[in-house]
Amino acid sequence: MKIALVTDTYKPRINGVVTSIDTFAVEFRKMGHEVYIVAPDFPEYEEKDPFNIRIKSNYLFFDPEDRLPNTHNPISKQIIKERILSQKFDIIHTQTPFTLGFEAIKWAKELQCPIAHTYHTLFASYVHYVKFIPKVIAIWISKTFSKWYCDKMDINISPSTQMKEAMLGYGIKSRVEVNPTGIKIDKFKNFSREDFRKKNKIAESTTVFLFMGRVAHEKNIPFLFDVLKMVLKVRPDTKLIIAGKGPAEEAVKKAAKEKGVFDNCIFLGYFEPQDWVNCYAAADLFTFASITETQGLVVTEAMAVGTPVVAVGEMGVAEVMKGDKGGILVKNDVNEFYTAVMKMLEDKPFYEAKKKEAFEYAKEWSAEAMAKKMITRYEETIEAYKKKPKK
Repeated sequence: MKIALVTDTYKPRINGVVTSIDTFAVEFRKMGHEVYIVAPDFPEYEEKDPFNIRIKSNYLFFDPEDRLPNTHNPISKQIIKERILSQKFDIIHTQTPFTLGFEAIKWAKELQCPIAHTYHTLFASYVHYVKFIPKVIAIWISKTFSKWYCDKMDINISPSTQMKEAMLGYGIKSRVEVNPTGIKIDKFKNFSREDFRKKNKIAESTTVFLFMGRVAHEKNIPFLFDVLKMVLKVRPDTKLIIAGKGPAEEAVKKAAKEKGVFDNCIFLGYFEPQDWVNCYAAADLFTFASITETQGLVVTEAMAVGTPVVAVGEMGVAEVMKGDKGGILVKNDVNEFYTAVMKMLEDKPFYEAKKKEAFEYAKEWSAEAMAKKMITRYEETIEAYKKKPKK
């Protein structure tokens, strides 16, 4: 099968969409499929993968981390003609509903192949970034736009059941199926709690909570500061690691200072691969309060090294941890979260049982299994497309 994964955000950018794209691409290729990734270029990033097709792009003033693909650029037009429209793709799968997503709809029509879309982001939950439009209008626009774009697809992929329900609530009529990304289990086979703690001067006796992810407002990180403040009253030797970068770094640090827990927080950026795995293992608990997470990949990654999770049970996280698998799910309530954390810390048999459960349960979310499931979705969509009357 020849597959085109089309995205407006990609390396060197690091986020959940990029992780998902790379995870599926690797697994598809292992299965013998030919995979191309179409994405904007970045001036200082040298593309080395011959199967990655980079489209010329411009600076994006309101989001400097990303780039705005310029499909009208003469070089871009030539690239599209020679590397995309000259090929016979079995399916085109968009990952973002923006510039290249719009173009992909045209490409699929010209190439006479089906088109799919993964709805990675619940846009209605991110309208706070749009300052110049009233919230109620911004939400209506995001839902209306999502319905319009998704209804252009032959199939839509939702990372979780909760996300699918939200999508159907928008009135989307085209097919929607649930297919999470999964994690690369092999990357978590070797890990060292001791190495990470030693490298970062964290004593073995110190209780460590971990947040791993993009440092953004929607991740609800200050919520964890409120929990930490309560824990410190009974366990003063406790630290919270905030691992990651993002647009809310300064605001999050300010919140930690205002809540009086800054000295008990360790702010770290991105890691080398082994340090990243070791960081998960170094934590006693993975603590996660995001209420907009579509997949909860970081939750399964923490479980892959046997680190139990306490998380707010919303969206993709609720899907992953359904039935309190590998930890404890709670409501978006500081007191309830604190109670769950203390249950984990003080009930040793319970903690050890959750640790073992997390380690075993993570295997069910392997990238290989999810990729096989996605290929089945593709095959069904291709067959249905062949039967559709052509306009």
